[in-house]
Amino acid sequence: MDPRPIPAFYCCYLLRSKDKGRSFYIGSTPNPRRRLAQHNGDAKGGAVRTERGDNRPWDMTCIVTGFPSNIAALQFEWAWQHFHITRKIPDDQRLDPPKEVRKRPKRPRLTLKNSLSNLHLLLRVPGFNRWPLALRFLCGDVYKAWLTHSKRDNGELRDRFQVFQDFERSSKVPNGLTASAPVNSGKKESPTMAILENIDVTYSGLKPHLAKSMARFAEMPVKTCAVCADPLDPGDSMFSTCPSEQCLTVSHMACLAKKWLQDQQPPGSLLPISGTCSQCGKEHQWVDLVKELSIRGRGGKHLAKLTEVPRARKLKVTGNSALSSNTEAAGRETKDRQDLLEDGLSEVDLITMDPEDDPLPESWQGLVDDDDNISVTSTESGIPSRGGSPVHPSRQWQKLEVVIEDSEWDSAEVLD
Repeated sequence: MDPRPIPAFYCCYLLRSKDKGRSFYIGSTPNPRRRLAQHNGDAKGGAVRTERGDNRPWDMTCIVTGFPSNIAALQFEWAWQHFHITRKIPDDQRLDPPKEVRKRPKRPRLTLKNSLSNLHLLLRVPGFNRWPLALRFLCGDVYKAWLTHSKRDNGELRDRFQVFQDFERSSKVPNGLTASAPVNSGKKESPTMAILENIDVTYSGLKPHLAKSMARFAEMPVKTCAVCADPLDPGDSMFSTCPSEQCLTVSHMACLAKKWLQDQQPPGSLLPISGTCSQCGKEHQWVDLVKELSIRGRGGKHLAKLTEVPRARKLKVTGNSALSSNTEAAGRETKDRQDLLEDGLSEVDLITMDPEDDPLPESWQGLVDDDDNISVTSTESGIPSRGGSPVHPSRQWQKLEVVIEDSEWDSAEVLD
């Protein structure tokens, strides 16, 4: 079993060359926006076939989403690329049978017609028609071509198959700029890139369901399955909670799958596509429940990122704030000296002042009296005071420079 969780997003896509308009490419990716940039040479990576000739730039015309795993997406991609030999398409339904009888017949040239026609066929064959897939069109002309081929093809897609027209949203983005790009940056992007920017390719959509499942199982005193009424094993993570916010239903995954298959799935199916909660009555997709289970069971770094608690931001002390603190301290010291001078004391008196005559508060005097060896010396002139030798009258105060040392700042911790 793969130790990694089910990818948050995976899709198959159809590229079309903007310059020629007759070159096409089929691929798959967990991040369509990044992959399109790679095909166009704007990012590292990309297929070798899209680098040949003068086919760049490429445009992503449509994507197929809703795959239950990355392996399923890769299977669909291979069948779409090799529609002439894939075993998913029965021989009597094949639109482009191989023209040569050999081990590996030559692949037909991709066109818009055979790409869309075989896509429509793959979505109807038994190997894929029960998957919860959806089709999203990013170009209006390709969507019109899809409607034309859909009318000609014999057969209908499964009930409630969803087709989205995302190309209409591109007109809401001014000048083809993405919502995250600055308007004055001067960098223009295609409308397709603006549409792909709005597609969520992360697990953020599962965060409320995941938090509910973890909290629900922790706070329930006695946990029983809503389908079979048997108790749930605390050491077994193969259970599922209803994604609805107010619903408290908890069930075994096997019991829930069996119930949904009996309710509305065709006979012979192994896994359900969707089902209805027995308590709240809301319909949910089976792939969403399995994806949440895979994150909870083997999410690793993805689970830690979704469940981490935001830490409080630390206040940063910059050089400007430190300079401001020193400036304020110097201003307060200058003001105190001016107040003493206004009281009739000279500069020499300030240096040779006896502690008993010091007009500072008595609490400060007590701190000084505790140590008889305190001696305050100017760093410039070396003139001692407070118990040192007397100051000679010939010493000029004009030559002295007052140095203010902020000892508290020296021991402060600078936060990076």
